[in-house]
Amino acid sequence: MSRAHPDRRTATAALAGALWAPASWCQTAARAAPWHADRLALLEAQLRANPNIRALLMERHGAAFTHYRADTTPTTRANVASITKTVVSLLVGIAIGRGLIANVDEPLAAFFTEHAQGPHAATLQRVTLRHLLTLTPGFERSGLDENSDYMAFTQRFYGQGLLQYALGRRIAEAPGTKFYYSNIDVHLVAMALARRLKVPFAEFVREALFQPLGIGTVEWPASSDGIPNGASELRLSAAELMRLGRLMLDGGRWEGRQVVPQQYLREATTRQVASDVTPRGPAALWGYGYLIWLASTPGDNLPAFYAAGYGGQFIYVVPALELVVVATTDQVSRQVAAQTAAIIRDFAVPAVTR
Repeated sequence: MSRAHPDRRTATAALAGALWAPASWCQTAARAAPWHADRLALLEAQLRANPNIRALLMERHGAAFTHYRADTTPTTRANVASITKTVVSLLVGIAIGRGLIANVDEPLAAFFTEHAQGPHAATLQRVTLRHLLTLTPGFERSGLDENSDYMAFTQRFYGQGLLQYALGRRIAEAPGTKFYYSNIDVHLVAMALARRLKVPFAEFVREALFQPLGIGTVEWPASSDGIPNGASELRLSAAELMRLGRLMLDGGRWEGRQVVPQQYLREATTRQVASDVTPRGPAALWGYGYLIWLASTPGDNLPAFYAAGYGGQFIYVVPALELVVVATTDQVSRQVAAQTAAIIRDFAVPAVTR
């Protein structure tokens, strides 16, 4: 089912009867129509032709387009995979805003003080929180690709000695110079954050981020130390992902409250380093921020940023268009992820009026 409808915030919205519109959608009269009707129809056709897409939502100017597969509702939650990483970044920003972390340039030695005088002391002074957030710590990879990296990480996550292993790796590249996608490095961010919290990690997440957004108790598996998987496994609905997207679009504000510091979010969504994604537009607009991907829109090359999870989980934000697109899928394959990304870029974004 696909539906474009006015958001609750636009109670005065009315049907735009002068335009062709299928019965399944309407748009606000307060501004020009947010979507091209014919292009929206093309998007709906793509969604019908891709049964692995569970939900695709768009919001712009207070108007919303929603598509849910028959077995999915606004409350259906699923593992959002590596979108979890972006949530961890937001939590770091909140911690900085509250003075729990001085800044992103604190070295790992400042978080893991019991290791600061050991055999890896020099490494822990060189590698900073910024390096972990940009996936450029320079740790030896041992031939791991993205898939084997996650399997190796989860085995240690539910086992013993994860922290000792993570901090004991030798430096193979100068920190800050080389991007490598690494799940264990992101979880190290969560472990560093946990060292500064005055309450259990789950309580901090609830009070600092989810409660302000109206997101209830969530499932986020933790290891025996109480720290959740920083790399993946957080379960959210598409509607809840949209709230996170709107929070980022609005500079960290939600209903008048500054949840994530604006300055941190500005840095997090600014290119900090080149990534391993081949640019499909101006290279300067593509790259990586603080656990957030940077890109550009097709055609007009507007700056965009996004969170992405395995199999096609996306929060895609185009600030210049005031647009947030969210997608959730069956986590089948990278092929489904590529198809979903193409639908967002080639059909969802072009459906927006300029």
